[in-house]
Amino acid sequence: MSTAKVSREFDVLSSVYDATRQPLDPLTIQNLYAFLTEHHWNEILEVGVGTGRISRPLVDLGARAVGVDASRGMLARAAAKGLRRLVRGSATRLPFADRSFDATLFVHVLHILEQPDLGLREASRVSRGGVLAVLDLPPSDGGGPGSGRGEPRQIVRQLLAEAGYPDLIRGGPRAKEQELLRTHPPKELRVLSDREITEPLTKALDVLEKRGYRHLLHIPPEVLLSAVATARERLGDRTVTFRRTEAVAWWVPETSPGTS
Repeated sequence: MSTAKVSREFDVLSSVYDATRQPLDPLTIQNLYAFLTEHHWNEILEVGVGTGRISRPLVDLGARAVGVDASRGMLARAAAKGLRRLVRGSATRLPFADRSFDATLFVHVLHILEQPDLGLREASRVSRGGVLAVLDLPPSDGGGPGSGRGEPRQIVRQLLAEAGYPDLIRGGPRAKEQELLRTHPPKELRVLSDREITEPLTKALDVLEKRGYRHLLHIPPEVLLSAVATARERLGDRTVTFRRTEAVAWWVPETSPGTS
């Protein structure tokens, strides 16, 4: 899929992006900043800065962050939050000189890239200290069907398939992130926050209802809303309890994934 096509899709998503994404735990932000200061990294490049959900609080804490993104719509949202050091560009061809930053940062972006190794190689090229990726670790129970969290998506997926739109409710970034950790072990993987969450099962439907994912943009709104409404009826007022563990992976430049 071309960068231009992906950026156009994120232009559309920019208006609902913040409302359809789980915010990082405040402790995650604080401990991420502590990780940066521990290594004396202050000049940070966030690759895929999006609406500035991560760079804005890091700047507020004292970091000097530059954000790069391919989507004009996302960059406009970030600028509206007061971020000024923003550049439009591709993660696989960063418009910066070698070793321009203390560290580069990805937050749930690598799974979007067609060639994540190339993105990581580029991030390593412009970094003096290394490449960081904030990610969700899988729960101890594996997060499978028994956990209950996947039920809302499974219901909507089945209904959409019956309506002629199969294979459109896909998994999140966790599987691809875990595969990256297996194939390219980082120098360090540090837990930033770990908490137990209880929420209505229907909360998972909110992002689908708002068409908050790229692969939902091609489904007629009336078809999607009908599937979501049916799923809400089936789920009722049931809740699910799970652990959310957020961590940061650190690859040093010499061993960053994709480098030779």
